[in-house]
Parts: sequence; structure tokens; C-alpha cells
Amino acid sequence: MVNLGTARLEALYKLVTRGKPLDARSLHVKSILAYQGGRYQEAAELSGKCVSIEPENAQYQRQLGKVCAEAGWWQAAVSALNKAIYLDPYDAESWYGLGDVFNRVEKFDKAKFCFEQSALLRPEFTEARERLAELANV
Repeated sequence: MVNLGTARLEALYKLVTRGKPLDARSLHVKSILAYQGGRYQEAAELSGKCVSIEPENAQYQRQLGKVCAEAGWWQAAVSALNKAIYLDPYDAESWYGLGDVFNRVEKFDKAKFCFEQSALLRPEFTEARERLAELANV
């Protein structure tokens, strides 16, 4: 099912960027749009280009990890998210994403640690606290 809001954003983005060279930021936006559209292979390729251009950008590493996790590429997801955390250890989203990957592959102790870090860094992060509560019974 196509999300009409995302489809409209993609069309607008293509119109605005037509004929312009793609820098890492443009590729990142395209990756997010592809991800939202469920096109994980395309999103991963675009995110891969982003991290090739700017490997020290934690946001690009996090996006790559998120895309890889959604596609079920666990090792690649862990690698990208670990790199994102290395680059920005105070990013609650990266910790949450890594916890999500560990939870999906049933490494619950590691998942719990990551969700704890996420909740500590951003106390209002409801999803991290909910995941911690779920793991309390595991």
C-alpha cells in the first residue's frame, strides 16, 4: 500500500532537486522517503552512499542501521548502529535502534541494556520505557 503523503513528498522532492547533483544530505532524504515507502533495498543503497560520502555522520549511520534492521540484515544493522553510537554516544534513537535489533534476534540482555541507555538519555522516550517493561518479563 502506498502512503499518499510520502508519495507526494517524493514527487515534490524530485521536482525540486531535478538536475542537481546528489550530495549526502539529498541522498539521506531520498533514503528516508524510500524507507517510508517500504523500499528497503533502495533505502539501504542510498544510505550506503551517504555513509560512503560522510562516514563520520552519526545520523547517516543510524539511518543505514534502521533500514538494514527493517530488511532483516541483522549484522549490517548492528554494525551501522554501533558506528552511530560511537560517533554520537548521546543519541537515544541509535541506542533504541540497536536495542530493537537485539530484541528481534532474541539477545534480550543486550536489548535491555540498549533500551536502558535510550531511556536514560531521553527520559520522555516512551517507546524505550515500554520496551523495557516488556523485557522485564523475559
